[in-house]
Parts: sequence; structure tokens; C-alpha cells
Amino acid sequence: MSQPPVVWPGTAPIAPAISSDCGSLVRLATLGAVIGGSLAAARQVDRIQAGEQLPNLALVETGKSAVAAGVATAAAGAVASTVADQGALRLGLMFLAGSAVFYGLRQWTDGDMHD
Repeated sequence: MSQPPVVWPGTAPIAPAISSDCGSLVRLATLGAVIGGSLAAARQVDRIQAGEQLPNLALVETGKSAVAAGVATAAAGAVASTVADQGALRLGLMFLAGSAVFYGLRQWTDGDMHD
């Protein structure tokens, strides 16, 4: 069980510690899905305007990206929280774990989630 970060009066921690309990992981997954889905939607709009994508397929691809980003973010948060509460190590682990999960999901679904 990890201890909360020490906070001196008048200061705040650099980043809030995210525990690996279910509620925290759901919140983290939701945040990841919103951010990943937003990025995917913006890219799909560009593809639609360029005539490279149909609107209904763009919606499917955006949904797939949002779900994958949510799962990857939750997995990354769970991995990172087992090692560090905050700091560069935690961010690095979240980046690596999230990238690996997102890549694996993309390969597994043979989707076009990167566009």
C-alpha cells in the first residue's frame, strides 16, 4: 500500500496520485477515451473533407480509437501506479505501457485507429 505524497503547507503535489482501485481506473479510462476519441475525430474529419473516408466509417474508426485509448490509458495507469506515485518514472511508464497496449489492440483489430 503506498503512502500519499507529502505536501508542505501552501504547496500542492505536482500531479495527483492515481491509485489502481476500480473507480480511479474507470475515471482514467474515461479521460483517455475522451482525449483519444477527440484526436481520432479530428483526423477523421480531415479524411472526410479530403474525400478519403466515408462519414459512417469515420464514426466507426473514431469509436474504435476512443475505446482503445481508454483501455490503454487504464492499463498504463495501473502499471505505473504499481511502481511510482508521481514524477518522470510514472509518466514514462504510462507512456510505454499505454503505447504498447494501444499498438497491440490496433494489431489485434487490424483497424485504422492511427489515422
